[in-house]
Amino acid sequence: MPLFLAPGDDRSTPRDGESPAVRNAADTREHHRKEVIRTAALGDWVEAISDTFVALKISPADSDLFAGTVHTRRFAHLLAADVLATPQSFHRTAQLTDRYPLDLMQIGLVVAGEGQLVQDGRTCSLRPGDFAIYETARPFTWNLRPEWHLRVFTWPRSAVSLTEGESRKLTARTVRSNSAVGQLLSPMLAGLLAVEKEPSPGGAMRLADGIADLAVTAAQEEAEPDDPDATARELYTNMLRYIERNLDDPDLSPQRIAHAFFVSTRTVHRVFARFGNTVAATIRAHRLEVCREAMLSPRNASRSLTDIAAEFGFIDLSVFSRAFATRYGVSPSKYRDLRR
Repeated sequence: MPLFLAPGDDRSTPRDGESPAVRNAADTREHHRKEVIRTAALGDWVEAISDTFVALKISPADSDLFAGTVHTRRFAHLLAADVLATPQSFHRTAQLTDRYPLDLMQIGLVVAGEGQLVQDGRTCSLRPGDFAIYETARPFTWNLRPEWHLRVFTWPRSAVSLTEGESRKLTARTVRSNSAVGQLLSPMLAGLLAVEKEPSPGGAMRLADGIADLAVTAAQEEAEPDDPDATARELYTNMLRYIERNLDDPDLSPQRIAHAFFVSTRTVHRVFARFGNTVAATIRAHRLEVCREAMLSPRNASRSLTDIAAEFGFIDLSVFSRAFATRYGVSPSKYRDLRR
């Protein structure tokens, strides 16, 4: 997620001139401290993120139409944050992890919009109610579209009983809101920032630890599914959705899909082969079907076959006609005439 505590914001370290006892007392008073940042200027947003959290490479879809809000609230060693903004990507690069080292475990829960998280060689897609774990000590990327709302929960990595090897198996795995543990944890996470009454300091610490344990359990359930093909199937399903959304792109290809999912072209081919398909055949079948439906639509009655075919990526009409006849047993013009 795009939000982290600033490297200098260590609540356990006394401020200049402050005794540890005074600082601890302040911690007790501030365990539920709330902060809100709102801005419509990208420069202010970058500065606010850098000042409040950690520096990230931020890539907005449109810097002229930018708006963002951050609302944070603390529960002992758990920082809860609501982040709402226009489409953008956040990159925690290897250079940034070296320059601003910070070892945190985080959960990103999508409230609105769609999210894509990349870390440790995996890419997961999240819809509203879904969440995933990631860590700040290693590079990652969040892609968030369109206008989105992400709820982020942050723990010091030292507060979570996982080895690095165990952690690498759990990051960037979608926990669906309707999964066994997701049905319990997702509503709890969604409502945490809205709680009006404040827990005691001890209660806040137990709450922070309990949520972390449940989050790890949820990710472990996803990492060790009953279905050994579950991870590949999820990636395959997300790739099919990507194809369906981009049929009008004449350059849609395995390379384009690989780039969108941060995997190799070889991985794309391997995933499709695992489910008995090829990428080229899948793209062609989807394009032919949407063309067939468009040909029969009354609102397209005056449109030419060339125009319809080009809309969905068939630049060459002869190629479209041969592919259509092979799939449906008749030329597209005759198919259209028979159903008028």
